Amino acid sequence: MSLPYTSGDFTTPRSVTDSWVEYPFIEQGDNATKIYHLVCVVNESDYVPIALDVTMSTAALADVIDLPFTADASAYFIGDYNKAKIEGGLVRFDRQFANIPADRSGILTGTSAYTFPGIKADKNDTIENAATGFSATSTTTTLTCANSASVGDTVLCSLITTDGSVTITVSRASRTALSGTNSTQVIVDKLNSLSTFTSGSVEEFVAQPRGSTSLATGTFTDFTYYLPGVTTGITIPSDVPLSETFRIQGPLLDPGTVPSASEYDAKVTAGDFLLIESSITRYAGNIIQRADVKVKAQ
Repeated sequence: MSLPYTSGDFTTPRSVTDSWVEYPFIEQGDNATKIYHLVCVVNESDYVPIALDVTMSTAALADVIDLPFTADASAYFIGDYNKAKIEGGLVRFDRQFANIPADRSGILTGTSAYTFPGIKADKNDTIENAATGFSATSTTTTLTCANSASVGDTVLCSLITTDGSVTITVSRASRTALSGTNSTQVIVDKLNSLSTFTSGSVEEFVAQPRGSTSLATGTFTDFTYYLPGVTTGITIPSDVPLSETFRIQGPLLDPGTVPSASEYDAKVTAGDFLLIESSITRYAGNIIQRADVKVKAQ
């Protein structure tokens, strides 16, 4: 029967050849952030964990006989893992040091169902385009005017026509722009009319009315990292601020909501993102991660 062998060489943890460096965010373009894995062996009776946040600036601070990597004063102790007994009265464990990761923005993190707000029709927020003429078929009316309406847009149509002493007036009738719409005419479902054009107009909504819609959409996340006592302004975990998320007052936006209908419509046009969730979790050791989840405004 073999006797357990102990040696003074193992009164302090000794890193072995299995030690390695992890790059946790290399697939997201971050080739600088590291987690150092110091695989160590020490007498079981001499094992003592070190304090979190100690840096790997020297072997003495890391409490190992020597460092298997170049010293890194920006790597902080995050814990000893996978501690296990081995032969000879020794224990083996993975002593880890991590950098505070660099912030990362716009990382595609999955798909989520999100209910995008609708926009209430506001007849007081329109752009009026004067018509210079019209034509009609049995099912449609074409108003000649300069406009920027797109097929499917809701527009307000006015038309005054005459036939001798008879006049028909259509005032601000809501219609959907049909196929064939271009910058010089708008085609809509038939408006009541007579043969002779007197005047008319097409009003375009500044913010197109539509209902709220729940859609599956890609989520993009901004990650920010903090180490209390190291990051400027952060002393304790509760100092880490949550970001303000996008909130609406109801399913439909109008000029009096925050944001207003036109402000939200401008976000959609500009391709802006909406911050829908902000959460704080522990990344490793005492390092804290804030994740701000965004979706593209629709």
